[in-house]
Amino acid sequence: MNFLLIGVLVSLAFAGLIFIASENIFSTISIFLITFLFLVFLIKRQLDKYQKKTRRYHQCYQFINSYLISLSIKGSLSAARESSYGTADKEVREVIDSIKDLDEEEKLSYLCKYFKFDLYHLFLDTIKVWREQGGDILLMSQYLINQVRLKEEYLLHCESVHRSKLIEFFVLWGITLAILSSLRFALSQFYTRIIHAVFFQVSVVVLFLFVLLSIYIMVTRIVNVSLEGYKDDEK
Repeated sequence: MNFLLIGVLVSLAFAGLIFIASENIFSTISIFLITFLFLVFLIKRQLDKYQKKTRRYHQCYQFINSYLISLSIKGSLSAARESSYGTADKEVREVIDSIKDLDEEEKLSYLCKYFKFDLYHLFLDTIKVWREQGGDILLMSQYLINQVRLKEEYLLHCESVHRSKLIEFFVLWGITLAILSSLRFALSQFYTRIIHAVFFQVSVVVLFLFVLLSIYIMVTRIVNVSLEGYKDDEK
């Protein structure tokens, strides 16, 4: 589902809940706009960076594994690169196509601009040693392969944990907001007395702002996955 549509739906849900709780049209419109801008211009940017970072690492993982296996079988840098190209996704292919005039070593070095991870530099060092000394490339790169695999497993584990935390987060806050809305009808006489009080109106708005702050903290923790060598501000 398009994130813009998700932002609209969530903003409408928040606006509907705050209208039920406060019956204040100004607070309702304000929360709708704040939530929409918050999700689309702040949360989406954080999630896009995270997805780009993890996607790059998955691509790097696939490229390194495919390259080393092909190199061990065919013993040629060009053949290994062609094999890796065949299993790469569209983005990696486009990068390789843009440097087709370079020689094989230059192509591998250039890919550092795309695969900005410390493990890729270790991969280049391994290839350099193999070219200079020869030997069994799979044996020489055993440490590299293990490290790449462990990091890939770490990312998959993080994604699984994050999904569980997201479900818990939304269930807990959903219950909280549902209780707030239900009290509006269950305690209607009490609400009639306080609903127009400034303190109550401000408290309801602050509660929803706290929900947004909680979402921001949660997303910040999710996207803060360490992938050594990667820069979030890369173009």
